[in-house]
Amino acid sequence: MAILPKNFLWGGSVSNMQTEGAYDEGGRGLSDYDVRPVKTGHSDWKVAIDFYHRYKEDIKLFSELGLNSYRFSICWSRVIPDGEGDVNEEGLQFYEDVIDEMIANGIEPFICVNHFELPLALVEKYGGWQHRGMVEAWKKFTKVLVDRFAHKVKYWVPFNEQNVFQALGSPIVIKALSGEKYEVDDIHASDQIATAVVHNTHLASAWLRKYLNECGHDVHKGGMVTYPPTYPLDCHPEAIYRAKKLEEVFSHFTIEVMVRGAYSSEYVSNLKKYGLTIPWQPGDKELLKENTADFLAFSYYATAVASKDMGEDTNPFAMTKSLLGMAVGSSDMANPYLKATEWGWTIDPMGLRTALTTLYRRYQIPIIILECGIGVEEEIDENLTVEDDYRISYFQEHIASMKKAVEEDGVDLRGFLTWGPIDILSSQAEMRKRYGFIFVNRTDDDLRDLNRYKKKSFPWFRKVIDSNGEDLD
Repeated sequence: MAILPKNFLWGGSVSNMQTEGAYDEGGRGLSDYDVRPVKTGHSDWKVAIDFYHRYKEDIKLFSELGLNSYRFSICWSRVIPDGEGDVNEEGLQFYEDVIDEMIANGIEPFICVNHFELPLALVEKYGGWQHRGMVEAWKKFTKVLVDRFAHKVKYWVPFNEQNVFQALGSPIVIKALSGEKYEVDDIHASDQIATAVVHNTHLASAWLRKYLNECGHDVHKGGMVTYPPTYPLDCHPEAIYRAKKLEEVFSHFTIEVMVRGAYSSEYVSNLKKYGLTIPWQPGDKELLKENTADFLAFSYYATAVASKDMGEDTNPFAMTKSLLGMAVGSSDMANPYLKATEWGWTIDPMGLRTALTTLYRRYQIPIIILECGIGVEEEIDENLTVEDDYRISYFQEHIASMKKAVEEDGVDLRGFLTWGPIDILSSQAEMRKRYGFIFVNRTDDDLRDLNRYKKKSFPWFRKVIDSNGEDLD
């Protein structure tokens, strides 16, 4: 008896800035990523892996890999160069061509509208999502997308990892983009900005779901977070409480609004404790309540730990940054039972099952794993491949754990999409951190020929997909 449903989504996820390149082609306007400083020794976003010019080749490879779904984001400034003015038909046509190419290759297009990136003009005008004007600009942008693509694209989420906006919202965006060090002279003012960022992105998400509800097409409207389960470091009652509190603040505060249409009483109490207020306007509560997600998507990479010594600070923005640090290995606290990648991210297949069961027990709506994978420094060998047995092992263990969540825990799971089915720039613009089943021949400082080569994991994952997850050997 098959464990996973016949229409299960096996796919891959990427973002536009990590793949497309062609930053000054096709009528595209500048984005904030185009001017954002990158670390010494890292790449920039101008070429990425040149998906803009190579999308037909890449989609053909995805079809050979067996993918039946592909999640991508839309470059706002490619569609509307200044973010809120005239539509750039050439940019819109590019995405339609990409969507048509996917459909022709049997791949379900899945739009994650925004992956942290913004038109530079909107950042300069509004300072990003802290300003209500962004919601109005978003309405125009997403209306254009829905009107053009909703008859072809069934799956939509508004934002990538929307809970991370709690951490991204605090710094003054323009200063961060210019490279100027942002000194937080007024923590309260900074956190009030973050409160506005959180609220405005919730409004934007709800508005997109509202418009999709009204578009007349059969579409699925979700919300997405990143979800690293947090373990207590030991069985001390305060450590256990702290672990649960971190999960609540980091993930559930956001999911509650997506799925239930209202801020939790705990979130409101936390804000009140620090003198912070949600910037309500008439109609906001109704918009959130009436336009909730019909599926919940999440990214999974690692787990974190909490101890009794973490203090009593329940500021949601400080706690979000703390948990992000633990999940990506930039904390002094490590789980002694788990190995980690060279970037310090814990490898925890059981954590994926924990995430699935926790989310489904609480929210009782279909779940999609929208990102999961392992980043490794790799180089192509003399046989023009990569012997990535570690990647095969990683996915064998994570998919097996995922299947247990479905078969034994009763989770209604609809899909598993890997992060970076093809090598792409990392979130920090590193090419050396590779996730893909397909090797892209470039480095951080050398574009080489950008040719694509299949890794050892490529035919293995095709076999997994062909068997709908039954054959993991």
